This record gives sequence, C-alpha cells and structure tokens, in this order.
Amino acid sequence: MNNKNKKIWDKPWGITESGIIVTAFIISGFMIDFFSDGNTVVKVSYPLNIIILCSFLFILTIIYFILKKSYIVKWLQGVSLSVVSVAWLLILVLLAGIFNQEISSKKNLITNLNINNIFQSSAFIILQIILLINLWFAILKRLITISLQDAGFVLNHLGILIIIISLSLGGGDIIKHTLKVSKTNYTWKVTEKESGKELPFAFKLLNFKLDNFPAKIGIIDNATDEVLTGNDKILQTDTDTVIRFEKNKIKLLKYYKNAVKFGEKFHPVNEQGSCPAAYVEIEDKNGNKREAWISCGSYLYPSVFFPVDSFYTLALLEPEPKKYESEIAVYFKDGSVNEYKIQVNNPANIEGWDIYLTDYDQKTGEWSDYVIIEMVKDPWLKAVYLGIIFMAAGAVTLIFTGKKYDNSLA
Repeated sequence: MNNKNKKIWDKPWGITESGIIVTAFIISGFMIDFFSDGNTVVKVSYPLNIIILCSFLFILTIIYFILKKSYIVKWLQGVSLSVVSVAWLLILVLLAGIFNQEISSKKNLITNLNINNIFQSSAFIILQIILLINLWFAILKRLITISLQDAGFVLNHLGILIIIISLSLGGGDIIKHTLKVSKTNYTWKVTEKESGKELPFAFKLLNFKLDNFPAKIGIIDNATDEVLTGNDKILQTDTDTVIRFEKNKIKLLKYYKNAVKFGEKFHPVNEQGSCPAAYVEIEDKNGNKREAWISCGSYLYPSVFFPVDSFYTLALLEPEPKKYESEIAVYFKDGSVNEYKIQVNNPANIEGWDIYLTDYDQKTGEWSDYVIIEMVKDPWLKAVYLGIIFMAAGAVTLIFTGKKYDNSLA
C-alpha cells in the first residue's frame, strides 16, 4: 500500500495508531486515579507478586500460541507499539523529575492524578503491562525459531523485561526503616509503624562530623525580617570580601568558624555550642566607619546583629552544610562488632541492607549527639543487575552477529 494514500486505521498500524491507543490507555489510568482521589496505590509482596507474574506470563503465552497469526497479536509484538510505549515511559519519568515524588494528604489536581507518586500510579502500571505484553510476545516470536543470530535480540529484550518486572513487582518487597541512632543508647528495635520489631543488628553512634561552608553576610529588612541581599562570595579568612548596599560599603575584617563571646568581643574556641562570628566594618557614603561583631548564634548563644541604619540590619546567616558523616558501631547477634563510616550518598551495606545517613540534630549542628539513618533492603535489586547483564550480553551478541530484523507486521 502507498503510504501517502494510507488512511488512519488502515493496516499496517504504525506510530500514529499505536500512539492513539497507548495514549488512550494512559489517560484512562490518570482518570482512574482522579476519580478515586489518588487512592488506587496497591503494593503486592512475595509470594503474591510471583504468583501474579507467573499467571500473567502463562496466560500471555497461551494467547500468543492460539492467536499468533491474528493481526492484533502481530501489532502487540511490533516495533511501533514499542517506540510509543518507550516514549510514554520517558514522559512519565520526566513528570517524576518535575514534580516532587512524595505522598501528600493535600488534595489537588496533581495528587488526585497521582503525579506526585507517578511510579505507583494507574497510568504507570498500565504502561508497564503494555510493555510486558510487547516484550513477551516479541521474545516468544524469536524463541520459536531460536538461532545464534536471534540470541542477541532475545537476551536484550529479556534483560529489559526482567528490569521492568523487578521495578514494578518488587516494590512491595522493599523494606525501609528510619532510625534515630545516638551516642548514649543502643538502637535495635523499630519504633515507627511496626512498634517493637527487632532489627537483625543494633546500632550506636560513635562519632559525628559536620563540615559547613563559611557563613555568609545577609542584610535584613527591619520591617519584614526578610533577608534582602547577601554576599555572593563565601567568607574566607582574608579581608577582601566587600558588600556594597545603599551607598554603604561593608567589609569583612575577621571571621571565626567557631567562637564564643567574652565581654564585647568574640574569641576563637572549639567547644560545644560555639558559633561562627565575623568582625565587620560599615563605611557610609560620607566615609564614616563603624565596626562591630555579628554572629548567627547557636543553641547556647544568642545571635548578634549590627544595624546598618534604621531600616536595615546586618546579620551573619546560618552556615550551609558542606558534608557530614558518622561513625557507627554495629552489634551483631553472634556477638561481633564492626564499625562503619557512613556519608551522605555513600551508604554502608550490611547483610543485604543499605544504610543511609539522612539527617542529624539541626539544633546542635556539628555537636549533634544523634543521627537519623534509613535502612533499605531490596531483594529484587539482584534481578535488576541480572537484567542489565542480559542487556549487555544481547548488545554484544548483536554487534558480532550483525543481525537485522524485519519488524513489519505482514
């Protein structure tokens, strides 16, 4: 058939028809969540997820061998459906990047459509089902007449299939615990949702280290208490930092990372509760100069401000965390004890659990005597790695065989 004269829904179906069908299913998924106020999230865990998976693939296999000559089955295993499905997958992933993925009790369009929980939404589940059907039918087609040249295709698609299955059905088996680990007590029970549940090992905080960026100077509007402007340059130990504001020139003369005020001056000390302090100079348009100390204070010492004039005040802003880490002792049931250093985005792995450092006592800062950690165990992660290995093996096989496939539906 001449493609120029082809009308929509004339066979063979291409990107246009596949796009309309898949988009209709995706919109239906969003509507399901919308009319149910986003309360359609259902997680299944082992062994129910395995039973569902095996039953689903078994039914698909029966359907394929009974109806493999039908046009609908040929279309379901075709490349046009695959392209459209992957395009929609990228769109949903993009939405997940744009909107915060967190459960919220607020009711609005975003939460009702489950866009704030996109990977558990009905739209995403429907898309996963479409991709599973497409991949499984394509694999079955190659398995009937398997050859060395077909091996690359099968491995590649099987790898993608394993990854999709692991990410979709494995969510119900992921275990997460958020724990407060202190220097004074042992943490060995979960006290959140499963109150009193015993952990496989106990924790105790040995040491906590917080590295802050040097504090910045800010100018506060006295009428609104808002910070109007700040120094673009992080304060250093030299005296080259200058802020110009309302014809005033503000210059840094001294800066202490940790200091305590004695009398009218701050002195550098490294003791609990000490805080950043800066000695600054304000020069007005007439050349008049005033000098004073400013500090953001701490949980033990009050903040110290310096008035620019009757409308504005100079302040030292809270320093921003650069990095923080903790040393934790882990006590195992066999009596052994190991020490682990955990940093943000650099978790420790203990007996299949990934241990993440997520927070600390914001009030005491670097003097925090406890940290918040998150324990995560994902038994399906190995399956994801297996899928990646299959994909890589398939790609290598395709390179060496140089096999080209005819994806037409004829």
